[in-house]
Amino acid sequence: MNKKKTLIDLFDQAISMNDYTLKDPTVLGREHMVDNFDRAFNLNINYAFFKNKLDDFKKAYKKWKFLMTSTEITVNPETSMIYASDEWWEARELSLIHISEPTRRSYI
Repeated sequence: MNKKKTLIDLFDQAISMNDYTLKDPTVLGREHMVDNFDRAFNLNINYAFFKNKLDDFKKAYKKWKFLMTSTEITVNPETSMIYASDEWWEARELSLIHISEPTRRSYI
């Protein structure tokens, strides 16, 4: 069983206990997550472990969402191949060339 998938599923179950009205699970939801995860993987961890992992997932999701909505980048869901248009790559190459050009200063 995949620990990441289990963690996400348990988080979803925990926030669904409150009809998705809260961003974070209630105390009862947290206990549900910890108890079921510990039982599934024969571990003894606390909610702080989950909080750190969930924060990492949220940061990664925000970055992914930005890339998918604010750029011309797309991802094939079947192959996970990332695609970007030639125009997108050219714009990035031009910005890198501009950044790497030496600046000339004249001193009086």
